[in-house]
Amino acid sequence: MELKYKKMIEALNAVEEERNIPAEVILEALKEAMAKAYKKDAELTDIDVVAEINEKKETIDLYQNYRVVEEVEDDELEISLEDAREIKADAQLDDIISRPIEITTMSRAAASLAKNVMRQKIREAEKVAVYDEYIDQLHEMVLGVVESVKDKFTLINLGKTVAMMPHSAAIPQERLQEGQKIRVVITEVNKDTKGSQVLVSRADPILVKRLFEKEVPEIFQGIVEIKAIAREPGERTKMAVMSHNPEIDPIGACIGPRGSRVQVIIEELSGEKIDIFQWNDDLTELVKNALAPAEIVNVLPGEDERSLLVIVDDDQLSLAIGKKGKNARLAVKLTN
Repeated sequence: MELKYKKMIEALNAVEEERNIPAEVILEALKEAMAKAYKKDAELTDIDVVAEINEKKETIDLYQNYRVVEEVEDDELEISLEDAREIKADAQLDDIISRPIEITTMSRAAASLAKNVMRQKIREAEKVAVYDEYIDQLHEMVLGVVESVKDKFTLINLGKTVAMMPHSAAIPQERLQEGQKIRVVITEVNKDTKGSQVLVSRADPILVKRLFEKEVPEIFQGIVEIKAIAREPGERTKMAVMSHNPEIDPIGACIGPRGSRVQVIIEELSGEKIDIFQWNDDLTELVKNALAPAEIVNVLPGEDERSLLVIVDDDQLSLAIGKKGKNARLAVKLTN
């Protein structure tokens, strides 16, 4: 079967460019689709048919394969040694011999099947392409555009795919608008799924870390290290930092001149407050730092190995606990 394929190849090239699918994958899908369509048209589902691309002739040719046997029992699948040697002089038993299929038309049902097979194969290839594109960006921050806001999730266009941000992964009370550019962190990449392959988040503490890596050169260069982050999205983040260079103040580096660096991050997070404090390997000192701005009198062992007793003056109690227990909760997350 020969099909003039110039227009078809042009269309497939467009698919390759738009969907980031390798040309060879698309051509293999086309060949499989044509072979299946012929088998449906011929009402011979058991025959072995292959399609080949003839670039010189600019055609797609179909061939039927036959196994060489001594005695033919099924002439749709087998060919005698004598007949095989008329096609290929050195043919041997059990060889596969290909014969060109001569046909000029295809039924509407077969053509429809070919289209459906192509669509399915392209969808499968697209999923692989998306997976390969984003699996290496797992836990990384990317820039996306809000495509639509639903009741339970938001769709974010990342360029090569549309990711889903579940409501639980959004910043509470943040009102996103269609067309708005936002930064998200990729939290999950799936190869086999009917829905969105890529899941993203704005509530994950990793987003805060990536934003500081972007805005603070000392963090990106490894001079200042983020040791721990605790976050209540949309409300407050506490972040412990340390410097590997005694001449560099880690807190000052994160805040930036006149608060310029941290302010960019606060704005990106829709006004979320950010407390930055000095890391300390001593758990007692770390707890004191984490509960700032409250002044801590003492930190003692608790009733079990996993608890600590924090002592503060009466006038510092509400400050240590924080609004709705937020300050204490974040300190616990940081030190666990």
